[in-house]
Amino acid sequence: MQRKTLLGLLGVLGIWLTAGFALPLVNVLDIFTPTQLMVFRGFLTALMAFIGLRGVIRPVDKRLYLLAIVLPLATLGLFQDIRHWGAGPTIIIITATPLVNLLIGAFLGRRVTLAGIVGLALVLGGVIMAQEVEHFQWTGFAWSVFGTIMNGILYELFARAGNIPALQKCFWTCLGMGVLGLALSFQESWAPIMEPGTAGLVLTFAFIGGFLYWLSNVIAFEKLPTTEASVLAQGETPFVILGAYFLLNENLTLVQGLGVAIALCGAGSLAYWLSKQKDPKQTTSE
Repeated sequence: MQRKTLLGLLGVLGIWLTAGFALPLVNVLDIFTPTQLMVFRGFLTALMAFIGLRGVIRPVDKRLYLLAIVLPLATLGLFQDIRHWGAGPTIIIITATPLVNLLIGAFLGRRVTLAGIVGLALVLGGVIMAQEVEHFQWTGFAWSVFGTIMNGILYELFARAGNIPALQKCFWTCLGMGVLGLALSFQESWAPIMEPGTAGLVLTFAFIGGFLYWLSNVIAFEKLPTTEASVLAQGETPFVILGAYFLLNENLTLVQGLGVAIALCGAGSLAYWLSKQKDPKQTTSE
């Protein structure tokens, strides 16, 4: 296995683990609105990146501008569709993000691999089995589609900004998230943040679900082919389900457990295929 591929797969594993631990905290922190959580996640993560950069911020180029615009929009779409029709259907639509990358790849002339298609089918099929959709809601569906498209574009931008240091990308994108969240929630009550226990949870959420999560994304999409990395990133969904099961004591039915297993098998098979490739970029050259 090439060192670049190994680093990319470790980045994917980081996405799974950080999402599985941090996203269940969204329910724990339900005293805050989704846009308030965008503020905490955005500004605190940007501060952590700023410390890591020792205060040295490079001039912004157009790729960083685009990242700083697209990430907040993708996050807003995710939070809004969860609010309108729940986490279950939202996750199903968001897991289809690789379809956006497949379409972009086809437009750019990237070759679609059979391993990527099979992996996506298994991951998406497993996620559908693991989620319960009680009702259809057009507003929620529209926000889900919007968030999915923004997510796919974000993945493409991650890959194209490969020569920009990861912490620089982390700083500017998360700063944009915080600004948008603040613009949409400045009238909300911020009093609960003054409680020590709550402040500790918010810091934990920002460090794991913000700083570590986005660095993992940057590494994964810099080192792996974009479409395959997009499919592998969706393996975070079964880890979120498992995280809710272990951390929040949520029930996991037999069908849901089977769906989680199928999704992880799909991601695992694609990861194994990538590990056997001599040149992981050759099938998706820009």
